[in-house]
Amino acid sequence: MKNEEIINSIINSFHEKKNSHAFLLETNNLESCYKDLINMIKVLNCKNGTIDDCNVCHTIDVGTNPDIITINPVKKEIGVEPINNIIKVFSTQPLISKYSMYIIYEADLLSVSAANTILKFLEEPEEGIVGFFITSRLSSMLPTITSRCELINMRYGNNSVLDLLNISEEEYMAYYNIAKHMIDVLNYKTIYERLYKANDITKYEREEIIKIFKIIHNIYVIKFENIINNEYNNLEYAQEILNIIDEKDPSLIAKRIKNIEQFLNDFKYNVNKELFINKLFITWE
Repeated sequence: MKNEEIINSIINSFHEKKNSHAFLLETNNLESCYKDLINMIKVLNCKNGTIDDCNVCHTIDVGTNPDIITINPVKKEIGVEPINNIIKVFSTQPLISKYSMYIIYEADLLSVSAANTILKFLEEPEEGIVGFFITSRLSSMLPTITSRCELINMRYGNNSVLDLLNISEEEYMAYYNIAKHMIDVLNYKTIYERLYKANDITKYEREEIIKIFKIIHNIYVIKFENIINNEYNNLEYAQEILNIIDEKDPSLIAKRIKNIEQFLNDFKYNVNKELFINKLFITWE
């Protein structure tokens, strides 16, 4: 889903009164994400429901809106004092905006005490108060925060393997190499050879296996699009992905894509992960 579509979806959730009280925005570009977030906040709080020259929008632009607070790290840490200030300011109804909104920029730098303090809003959300946590290092976020937010992935540009596969740096570091390895395993000639290496992936937790196979799926889709439409030929960073799969028969690649999609659809409901993975390895062509 494109960033514009994501933002529109969030805006619609507010219009329908189904919005989350806290959002965690994981991104590869903090500045661009913050800019888009500010524009979205202007839409949500503008008197006319758009970005115009109203007083609310102007105060958000210049950083004087009393109901919209951004917290930035100081010396690579976000301490408890600015969090206490949010709690104090937001103890009353918003003064000029529709919502009271706080933004934690580089939220992975929240100290433990600051994170525990902000839990007041996350565990006991109050109507009209909405938080946005922005980070480029999701793996460094405290579980107490991530588990209580709606996770949103905002990607910018298309200039790396991460962007092409639509994965975070955390997912790349943890699962990309095993995904490449499993593509090799799946293409072993005999069933015995494939099953012998099955433990290379069954040792992972169920959610991790799903992430690995989503990467495998994306690699096959990129290869398919390259064969059919000559896409990605001019992208130097795409060559690494294209070279993972030797197969050039589009019908066979399409079949494998369908097999993986079926596997992902069924796997989350299957109790015995080892048995289900073995089934895929046996039926793989």
